[in-house]
Amino acid sequence: METLPQDIIANILSRLPVKFLIQLKCVCKPWRSLISDPQFAKLHLKQTQKNSNFSRYRVLLITEPLESIACEASAEDLDDESKLILELEYPSAMKKTPDSDDLVDGWLDLGGSCNGLICAVFEHERIFLWNPTIREAKELANLNAFDPKASFSYGLGYDFLTDDYKVVRAARPSTANASNETEVEVLALKSNNWRRVQGLQSGTEIEGPGLFFHGTLHWLAARETGLKKIYVIVAFHMVEEKFYELVPVPDHVEESKDNTLVLGISGDCLCLFYGYDCENVFEAWLLKEYGIKSSWSRLFSVHRDILHGYKYWENALCYTKTGKVLIDYDGRELVWYDPKEKTSKTFTPGNHWDWFQPAIYIESLVSPNCYGATNV
Repeated sequence: METLPQDIIANILSRLPVKFLIQLKCVCKPWRSLISDPQFAKLHLKQTQKNSNFSRYRVLLITEPLESIACEASAEDLDDESKLILELEYPSAMKKTPDSDDLVDGWLDLGGSCNGLICAVFEHERIFLWNPTIREAKELANLNAFDPKASFSYGLGYDFLTDDYKVVRAARPSTANASNETEVEVLALKSNNWRRVQGLQSGTEIEGPGLFFHGTLHWLAARETGLKKIYVIVAFHMVEEKFYELVPVPDHVEESKDNTLVLGISGDCLCLFYGYDCENVFEAWLLKEYGIKSSWSRLFSVHRDILHGYKYWENALCYTKTGKVLIDYDGRELVWYDPKEKTSKTFTPGNHWDWFQPAIYIESLVSPNCYGATNV
């Protein structure tokens, strides 16, 4: 190995999973320096994204203890908890004190993930960027004051032009507020300052974390048009920092307070999970051509009786390469459902909280502390 050029060594190591690279930091000082280099993290991320043999996506269970599970878990893994669960640790930056086991005060909300980083928000007052794989976190600048009764949505994405990560915060005012426009601000990690940008048009509502895909953040949005409500996918361009309407949802997705709509990713396409209680049906749609409404194609449609188990809600998390849907039941169970075989496998994590919040992410070496000057 000593005779190999440094770029060859970097190329070889960049093809390994993160868990091995963390161990290999202990081999020698040059390897530790190489694996810790932000440029190597970018090289490794690029290799991971183009290597179809890697099971890229994992689901992080925000609970105690912190747990991570591969989205592509096999039936054998689901029967063996020691193979299925990877137990992680919360970073000291997100604890009350470095030696404490308790997180900082406040309810934890998740604001999306991008390239291994997760946006974590406590009571809409403190916000962190966090890589659970390498256990690093950075607290961002204080949030600006908005209507305290507003509904908030967050998103995390990457701006390829400036090589920077950006957090988007959207505040939909309460009904008591005279303005109906959703206010939006952006924080670029390198500057660590919040800036107001173009808001969403009046009457357009988004909820939940944004989904980063194709260099853009995406949300499902509802918009009132007279007496009718329509659903569309809106996008926020990370470079231009502007919202635009990408595409409406499939025509037959009609207004109903009982409907459940969830945006996801399948391979290199956006997908839409749709459950409607009135007909007891659960289905998934794939947007085969980005931004083209006519390219919506139904992946499957099943009767909900097959998906037994949940009491309050079902939240589809992702559609795997093997054709299974990973579903969160009530924040207490994970279900891998195979719509082709009409079979399912349920896993109930054991934890001290008796519930979890799920976050889909990938393992990476990207450190939030390599951007900007204010580190935690």
